[in-house]
Amino acid sequence: MPLPRPLFLLCLVLALAGCGWVDQWVGEESSPEPEITGDVKLQHLTLRQTNAKGQLLWLLQAAGARYRDDDRQQLEIQNLTGELKAEGKTTYKVQAKAVNVRQREGQLWVEGRTTVTDLQQKGTIIADQLVWQGDRGVLIAQKNLQARYPQVTVTAKRLEADSQRQELRALDTVQVSAAAKEAKDLRLKTESLVWQQQTNRLLAGVIGQGGVTVVAVAGDRQGQRLQAQRAIWSISDQRVTLEGDVRVQLPNPALRIAGETVHWLIPQQQLVSDRPLRVSYPSQGIEGQANRGVFLIAEKRAIFDNVQINSQPQQSQLRAQRLNWWIPQQRLEARGQVDIQRPNAQLRTAQLIWRIPQQEVEAQGGVFYRQSNPHIQVQGQRAKGWLDRQEVIVSGNVQSKVPLLVRLP
Repeated sequence: MPLPRPLFLLCLVLALAGCGWVDQWVGEESSPEPEITGDVKLQHLTLRQTNAKGQLLWLLQAAGARYRDDDRQQLEIQNLTGELKAEGKTTYKVQAKAVNVRQREGQLWVEGRTTVTDLQQKGTIIADQLVWQGDRGVLIAQKNLQARYPQVTVTAKRLEADSQRQELRALDTVQVSAAAKEAKDLRLKTESLVWQQQTNRLLAGVIGQGGVTVVAVAGDRQGQRLQAQRAIWSISDQRVTLEGDVRVQLPNPALRIAGETVHWLIPQQQLVSDRPLRVSYPSQGIEGQANRGVFLIAEKRAIFDNVQINSQPQQSQLRAQRLNWWIPQQRLEARGQVDIQRPNAQLRTAQLIWRIPQQEVEAQGGVFYRQSNPHIQVQGQRAKGWLDRQEVIVSGNVQSKVPLLVRLP
């Protein structure tokens, strides 16, 4: 004997609640259809789940749904909308056209293209698979996912949004682009990322292995490439700190920089290192190393402290406490215990200008020049020379028994 319709609905609600799917399931049975597949179809559903404290974990509505008699833990839902809650407060809003919804071990699973709105951080997460862990306040997104926020856009294979810690963690094939005008043409690639949303910092490469790469994909910076083991990107002031085996390539001029720590000030277009670094200018045969340095990218200029520069074509080596380098012009201005050497000759002074293409040097203050063959030593206050012509002129309180015009071997 068939059950009356109200009694059937009551039995349906009790059966679903009894299997632990939701605390409350309210729906209307659709018009009877021939029983061919054993599916049960419902309309106008409300799904609710609470935790042990009686706080709501989610509240969802659906225009229609169905489930199979052999799998009451999974629903096929159309036009899903609702809220995901943490500690009783609405944290995310969800929306989807057609998804499968189920619970496993106290977690809500949504399979299918779903859009989640992050109410705290004003962002949107889109993915094909979502897991909501309400007691922890953690949303896990996987499969074809993208997270769009006012500050950044993140793609990855897995993403965890932690509303309690205010962190977003991304893993596996992560790519980040920033929304700030001065950083729009930059892409950060890594295998692990933590976005600390309170401090507005991106920590890349801090979980597991994989390293970090930042590349410029458009604009005047196209071709810039920075690599490191780890990176910290401060979104507020657009400052990137790269750590561990840092390697930088600049396209114009074509420089290579290597060190252990480099700070990249994006708006100022500066690279700063407070630790030893190495630099090379392969097209001109120039290599150098310094205790610290600053690269003024827009000016195409570099400043070094305690530096040594080697120019292979001229077989020359320069040491100084402070060096100002106009890179395209290959003009060096050195100060403080300056020492320039080439085969069989040495020049020491307090200040020096070296124009590498012309092989011209100008020295001032405490000039001391010597060469080994023939043996000559000259002291004075000023000097000017042309290294390619093997000629040096010393003047100002000169102390020497040789002519002031000296030709180098």
